Amino acid sequence: MTSIGGLRLVSPGIATAAETIGFTFEGDDLTGLEGETIGAALAASGVLDLRQAGVGDRRGLFCGMGACQDCLVEIDGKGGQRACMTKLAPGMQIKRHDPDRNALAALASRPEAEAPLEERDVAIVGAGPAALAAAEILARGGARVVLLDERDAPGGQYFKPLAPSHTFADQPTDKQFADGLQRREAALAAGAEIRTGAMVWQAAIGSAGHPELAVLSNGTAGRIAAKAVLIATGAYEAPHHVPGWTLPGVMTAGAAQTLARAYRVSPGHRVLVAGNGPLNWQVALELARGGATVVAVLESARPSRLGTLPHLLGMARAAPALAFEGVRMRAELMRHGVPIHEGMIVTALLGEGRVQTVEARGANGRVRRFEADAVSLGYGFLPSLEVLRMLGGAVEVDPATGSARPRRDEKGRTTRSGVWVAGDGAGIAGSQAALAAGEIAARDILTALRRDGGDDAPARARRSQALDFQRHLWTLFEPAVKAPEPKPDTVICRCENVTAYQIAAMRDEGVEDLGSLKRRTRLGMGRCQGRYCAGRALKMLRGDLSGASEADLFAPQAPARPVPVAALAVEKGEWGGHREVPTDRIPRGAHRSDALPARADLVVIGGGVTGAATALYAARAGMDVVVVDRSAPNSQASGGNAGSLHVQLLSWDFGSKAMAGGSPAQKTLSLQRDSVALWKALEVELSSDFEIVTTGGLMVAEDEAQAVFLRQKAAAERAVGIDTQVIGREELAALAPAISQRMVVAAYCAAEGKINPLKGTPAIVAAAKAAGARFIAGHQITRIEASGADYAISSAAGGEITATRVVLAAGGWTRHLGQMLGTNLPISGAPLQMLVTEPTRPILKQLVAHADRHLTMKQASNGNLIIGGAWTAGIHEETGYSRVLRESIEGNLWVAERTVPAMAGLHLLRSWAAMNINIDGAPLLGALPGHPNVLVAATANGYTLGPMMGQITAALAAGQDPGRAIEYFTLSRFG
Repeated sequence: MTSIGGLRLVSPGIATAAETIGFTFEGDDLTGLEGETIGAALAASGVLDLRQAGVGDRRGLFCGMGACQDCLVEIDGKGGQRACMTKLAPGMQIKRHDPDRNALAALASRPEAEAPLEERDVAIVGAGPAALAAAEILARGGARVVLLDERDAPGGQYFKPLAPSHTFADQPTDKQFADGLQRREAALAAGAEIRTGAMVWQAAIGSAGHPELAVLSNGTAGRIAAKAVLIATGAYEAPHHVPGWTLPGVMTAGAAQTLARAYRVSPGHRVLVAGNGPLNWQVALELARGGATVVAVLESARPSRLGTLPHLLGMARAAPALAFEGVRMRAELMRHGVPIHEGMIVTALLGEGRVQTVEARGANGRVRRFEADAVSLGYGFLPSLEVLRMLGGAVEVDPATGSARPRRDEKGRTTRSGVWVAGDGAGIAGSQAALAAGEIAARDILTALRRDGGDDAPARARRSQALDFQRHLWTLFEPAVKAPEPKPDTVICRCENVTAYQIAAMRDEGVEDLGSLKRRTRLGMGRCQGRYCAGRALKMLRGDLSGASEADLFAPQAPARPVPVAALAVEKGEWGGHREVPTDRIPRGAHRSDALPARADLVVIGGGVTGAATALYAARAGMDVVVVDRSAPNSQASGGNAGSLHVQLLSWDFGSKAMAGGSPAQKTLSLQRDSVALWKALEVELSSDFEIVTTGGLMVAEDEAQAVFLRQKAAAERAVGIDTQVIGREELAALAPAISQRMVVAAYCAAEGKINPLKGTPAIVAAAKAAGARFIAGHQITRIEASGADYAISSAAGGEITATRVVLAAGGWTRHLGQMLGTNLPISGAPLQMLVTEPTRPILKQLVAHADRHLTMKQASNGNLIIGGAWTAGIHEETGYSRVLRESIEGNLWVAERTVPAMAGLHLLRSWAAMNINIDGAPLLGALPGHPNVLVAATANGYTLGPMMGQITAALAAGQDPGRAIEYFTLSRFG
């Protein structure tokens, strides 16, 4: 590898302050400066292609702030490290991050115990202008305040300090640097505690009613409870979805500015700066001042057009210094010979291995080409609201971007008691407005804490003045040319490589919501959790977003960023049964309601796998079938299923832990075995790929007592026709080398396997539709009433449908439907959660469970490890949706890493929760008492049993013999 020189910038008043240190990248010797990030050091050597995203496809530094996860590298065997956030150290051996060659060195030390809960009056998440202004006011008001920020120094994007690799020759003459330094020092002098390297990865309302934040501080897990939380997490830059935007060398304006401003590095020899607004001018100027060649600035607005004088004067009145700074920047760019092309937008980025050519279109339609080896794109910002949404604060959809924006009042109060928001996360309005908003929120928080908040009138006046400036500024910079619509092959989801064509194909199939799109294409399932694709995808699905609601967005997930598994793994006491929750709360927001038809032969309530399979077989039997659900098909428990095809009993379904002594679960095994066979037959019949594999299931034991349990369980399974054998340590090691050596024996069932629920249920839905079934979404059923020989079914969204027969297949919510007809069904909702790691090379072939712990594990075809085991989730009291619990995440990870030690070398990528069904270990089938034409189809092992449940229920609805004895599975077993 040849180091490309000339990328270090030199600026008056700033000097190199660090020693040159050596490191290797892909085996080649390179040098960098102590105190700079790996990303900056590699960029200075001309290396921008980092993460291996697929065969022949590499990604590089893009966001520069740790959000996109595209600059990943492996450092000394530790994979998944963000080059933009990790400081260079002498002797580091760095490689591109490639899941197929991940060394899986442990990323962190497992904590010995759960971290104690720290208490503060106020916790501030973020460290930008709003956060620093608020921290000073709060500390001076006597509040115990802690400021938490993921970066290694406070300041955020705007006040980002100069890196330790450089220093000012004297005092900073740059006003932005000086103001940031003053703000940091003022907050500390007032008594605020500032923790850097502290990422809030999960947030919830604790048992005391106050927000609790789960924090990872430089690799160590902690917890902080606060009476008030101020979310000042700022914003990240909006994506520009054009061909080539994922090429190495293409980055956001913030990333380019961080390289140039904080680390004195140019991202390339010839840099093109494009976007909308004066930030791009500043980026170009930072580069030009340091000696880089700035090819051009492409501005999508035309601020020099005739008629702008009133807005220039308005800006001058509101903020004279800022207005003058804009004029001065433009003049200095001209002195540096940097051309500014107004009314021009980037339409494509071309190159082999990295960007080489930029195509842009002017307002007149003319297309121009520019040669560049680095491109800065700055087309706006999107609020960062993950923490707010985890706490239950309400958001709405911005129709212009398809992203979330918070619902809050003028003081920053959100809909969640005890939670405020300020800065760009509350609305993009610039640094001066953010500073004022931080002060306003801080004074209101002090008042809420029964302290003297003081007068916020001066801050409100400053904010009003700043907003007036922004109004004139963005009228001046209103784009004169629209962003191009994505071409079919344009990548929209850069994490999972989902293209515009794939999204359009799903839309044409009738997909209207992000959840269904996610399940069908994996869009939003990657490391950035949909930050750079969800808004565009929603706009492509829906077009007009004026009527969109919070329910149209992706649900908030923990962790907010990928975190090392080992850092969170803490042993927890495991519950002795499913934790049931009330299921009568209607979730906040609603799916758009489809028109409800007037009548059908059969109405199936519930659009999961059981309801869809019932519709398929009933429609094939000649019945007119309508499936009604409050959401899109496969969007609740079935869509949230991990896809295990269970044939042997889980540890809590046998012996002392089992409900009803385990007999119901044991009697269900033959149904499960036959349903797996039916799944395989459907895969062939429907010419689909459900990703079914039956490589066997292992339940492992780590001592003799657990081994005895396995032998007894295996004997019980063999008694009902399930071939399960107990194997010893040597055979276990040969079958599954990744299993810990502490596991001494295992029960092996060759018939067990896995399926991809994101492919299985949609194929059944499509087949049911092809057979004539209709699927109607957006209807919460409020009434089922006998009407002569028929049943009238009413919806909260309005309308009524009449049917001769009804199937209740609403999972954990089925009890409420039975109550409408006078039957109290023994069905409860028990939300469970699942965890997903980053993808890695194949290490786990079988489905894995534990003999005495709550664990199920499997590796998906794309390399993700999917981890569950009936760890309980909860219901969010504000939103009504299922939510993951920190305690269950930590406990589940402890068992998983104990069983498969290689887990310590992976990051937890995401989690989700879904409403499981709790009965007694066996399905519930058959008619309601007094209502022979109303059938129940419910099971806790729903995905494995889905097609079999549907086949049996459809036969019963059609008055046919189901082909097997089902008397045991009816209500009669409950007496």
